[in-house]
Amino acid sequence: MKKILLTLLFSLIFFTWQGFAQDGSGPVRVEFDASAEVFELIPCGEMGVLMFYESMKQVDRFNKAWVFIFYDKNLNAQWSKEIPVLEDLNYRGFRIAGEDVYLAFQNNDKSRADVHNFQLLHINVIDAGFNHTGVFIPEKAQLVSFEVSGKALVLGLNYRNENALVLINNLETGKQTTISFVDEPTFIEDIILSSEERELYVALNVYTSRKRSSLYLNSYNPEGGLKKSVLIAPAQETKKLMNAQLNLEDDGSIYLLGTYNSMNGKLSRTEEGKQGEESEGFYIAKAEGGHQKFIKLYNLLDLKNITEILNNQELKDIKNIIKKNEKKNKGQSVYYEFLIHEMYNAGDDFILLAEAYYPEYHQVSTMSYDFYGRPMPYYYNIFDGFRYFNAFVVSFDHDGNLNWSNGIKIWDMLSMKLLKKVEIFRDNNDLVLFYNQEGNIVSKVVNGYIEVGDVEKIKIATSLTNDVQIEAGSGMIKHWYDGFFIAYGYQTLRNSTRGGGSKRRVFYFNKLAFD
Repeated sequence: MKKILLTLLFSLIFFTWQGFAQDGSGPVRVEFDASAEVFELIPCGEMGVLMFYESMKQVDRFNKAWVFIFYDKNLNAQWSKEIPVLEDLNYRGFRIAGEDVYLAFQNNDKSRADVHNFQLLHINVIDAGFNHTGVFIPEKAQLVSFEVSGKALVLGLNYRNENALVLINNLETGKQTTISFVDEPTFIEDIILSSEERELYVALNVYTSRKRSSLYLNSYNPEGGLKKSVLIAPAQETKKLMNAQLNLEDDGSIYLLGTYNSMNGKLSRTEEGKQGEESEGFYIAKAEGGHQKFIKLYNLLDLKNITEILNNQELKDIKNIIKKNEKKNKGQSVYYEFLIHEMYNAGDDFILLAEAYYPEYHQVSTMSYDFYGRPMPYYYNIFDGFRYFNAFVVSFDHDGNLNWSNGIKIWDMLSMKLLKKVEIFRDNNDLVLFYNQEGNIVSKVVNGYIEVGDVEKIKIATSLTNDVQIEAGSGMIKHWYDGFFIAYGYQTLRNSTRGGGSKRRVFYFNKLAFD
């Protein structure tokens, strides 16, 4: 059976850059003292891994020093550099083009009029060269997506209570072009830029009323002029397309994948006070030549292996819903909140991964007293985080037919931020689903509807033989290159052979091999 195995090379590097390497006696692993810093990590293919964090060092009046360290594929440090980044900016994401890594930093709070509130940092990971581009964006705008191609930087931005906009920035001349949406409340779902920078595609959800929205696929020329606008719509008016992931084909056609529900024209779950909006299934659509070619919808309960995908509690809930709906002669549906991943283009088919979650709270009571001293209990809820419980993966062919569906159960995972935890990897005809759970890699291999073997759970090896994990958090795992992966996160470890068993908190990253 295929497993994720730890490779047999050890490398430990401290902040002082004085460490040791021991071949053949442990994992390929790097540790940092994690007493204060928040670390970020970007896999860069066979070139290596870029790790970085914000330091406490003030470079000048406007800039803080961020520390960047680049490692080769054996996790040997190649270079380290302090790079100034505008103060009060937060890391928001990255794009990779060959040797070049582009990192987006944004200030979501009120910013100074004389200091940029968005900064693009461009780093060449081979020669460690870098440069900055500063941009002014509207305050409190949410960065949905950004693209960098040649001399073009494209930012897709949403407002909470206003209209979205797209900014096209020329990285050579500094010229900025703005595409605004002012007629109705509009929210950007995804953007893609053709490789030749000749056309920009934007998926937009436009709210024609408080209860109803429509999904459009717009295309623009490099100057921001509208070329085409295609309405992506199911035949049933009650079906609401909630999001979209775009894929541009070589022939110029566009595929859209996402989730839907039956709430169009009705009061949404969000307006009822719920956290987020729930989905009842997946859709795939195709646009070509300025027209919608097809759209197909698949209800979750129509997935023939839905009972194998879900965990026991969710399966019990589904059976209860079906039983109630049958009594009322209502349509059968189940609703989940989904975190949608970028579409995975597997050549002959498209694969979409969605993680199901719900917000979790606990109730707290307190006692107050009225004017006469009578006790008055008061109850309120405290948000504990987002509880993940399942990941769904669906495959479609180019005609929109469902090839297969599958998934993996997510056990005991709670996060204060909505982060994409589950990943997939295509290995010939098999697909591996995996995630990092409290210092363990949980993985499952599927072949279409078929589960290949059992769910595997492998402990991430630590630096020293007698390390004991006390706690772990923020665990992630990403595909790196070929059959290799990078797992990272935070651990609190105790070792009885060091300093009387004192604890240490570390940020780690391990190289893993899929065999």
